Amino acid sequence: MEATRITSEGQVLIPKAIRDALGIQPGTLLNAEAKDGAVVLRPVAKERRLPTKEEIDAIAGRLSRPGPYPTQAEEEEAVAEMFRREWTK
Repeated sequence: MEATRITSEGQVLIPKAIRDALGIQPGTLLNAEAKDGAVVLRPVAKERRLPTKEEIDAIAGRLSRPGPYPTQAEEEEAVAEMFRREWTK
């Protein structure tokens, strides 16, 4: 357990090890609640959505290009990059 202080503005620094372990980054929205005499912070789950037609077309366009087909790793990286762009907004 790591100690931290609350500022006069009510801000709390979450230690880096905890932020890293939970994937909390600047801008992450947290739910706060008082529970059994403690303050509990939980990251708000991001809304999952299906890719748009444009996103699917962009991925499919890579598959129909002339030359060798992309490897499975390249396809997975293209999909992962699409989700990284969407989820880091």
